[in-house]
This record gives sequence, C-alpha cells and structure tokens, in this order.
Amino acid sequence: MAKRHGAEFWRGHLAAWHQSDLTQRAYCARHGLGERAFYRWHRREKEAIAAGKATLTLVPVNVGTSPTGNVIRLHSPGGWRIELPAGDVPALADLLRRLP
Repeated sequence: MAKRHGAEFWRGHLAAWHQSDLTQRAYCARHGLGERAFYRWHRREKEAIAAGKATLTLVPVNVGTSPTGNVIRLHSPGGWRIELPAGDVPALADLLRRLP
C-alpha cells in the first residue's frame, strides 16, 4: 500500500515545484512522488486559490454626513445593514476584521 502524505507535505512540494524550472512530471520523478497524487493536490491548490479570490467583492460606497448624528451605517447590496456609533472606532475595526 502506498504511503499517504498530508496537506503540509504536499504544500511544501507544490511550493518547491513552483520555484523550480521542472515540469510536474520531472519534479515527481526527481522526488519519487506519484504523478496522480501530485496532480490532485495541484488541482486542490488551484481551487483553493480561486475560492479565496471569489470571496472578495468590491461594492459601491457612498460617503456623506449622517442626518441623525454621529452614526456609521454600513449597507450591503444584499440588504444587510449595520449601525455603529461613529466614535467607536475599535468596534468598527473589530467588526471589519470578522467579516468573511
């Protein structure tokens, strides 16, 4: 039975392959790796990169003065709304860090 390696093992090899001038086949031969497993992990890497890029969305922003005072309002095109006191910068920073 073939030895199974985890994600960390394959991430290391994929990073090394990206920095090499070798084809996938030549890299696998040089390091004794199975080509099918290498191709599978390479596909997973590409899918993960594509998924990470797909989550970023630019949305239009309107900046203006609030008619009700010092309130920061965030509205999404999808319909959600968040209101925070304008002076509560730490709360806003914490909220923005937690957004996906």
